[in-house]
Amino acid sequence: MAAEPLTAVLNIGGQLIDRLWPDQEKKDQAKLALMEMAQKGELTELTVRGEIVKADMVELKQDMKDGFTKLESMVNLIYKKIDSKADK
Repeated sequence: MAAEPLTAVLNIGGQLIDRLWPDQEKKDQAKLALMEMAQKGELTELTVRGEIVKADMVELKQDMKDGFTKLESMVNLIYKKIDSKADK
């Protein structure tokens, strides 16, 4: 597992903590908990799951695009049949 996604999660987590906790002591506690999660591998697991979800979304997007293209082709064929019957 590359460190980059985990680093990004830690950076974003730290930024969220800074915005959500007004008390400096609570911020420090939350950041410590975040670092402990990273050391235990919990953040790595969450990062991996996030990457899996992201890959699934890319695949789903392509499937939806392919399905739309097929639907569009079917609609065009139907219109052509309707037009050809109207011409007769």
